[in-house]
Amino acid sequence: MERRSTARFPVEFTLDFLGHPTVGVGSTNNLSTEGCTVESESIVHQGSPLELRLHLPDDDSPVEVILAVVQWSKRKKFGLEFVRIQPEALARLRRFVSGLEAGLSR
Repeated sequence: MERRSTARFPVEFTLDFLGHPTVGVGSTNNLSTEGCTVESESIVHQGSPLELRLHLPDDDSPVEVILAVVQWSKRKKFGLEFVRIQPEALARLRRFVSGLEAGLSR
């Protein structure tokens, strides 16, 4: 079993995803700078490439992930690995995750 290289933190926000032929909306309950778990009514398959828009709390514009790959899929949940993300978007994501980490250490 492969272990994650970064910790995931509990969150609640929505995201939009686009793949071929899948388009959907979901919610995530955990996040790291390298991936997240999604719950959605849309069906996705392991290995599927997706584009994402993460609607982080208290942020007016979504963080765009150019390429995420479905690592696993089970019923209405699936795990994503972020593969390609613009440097500016990655910086925003890192700031958000750092805030989550700081909040847990208090």
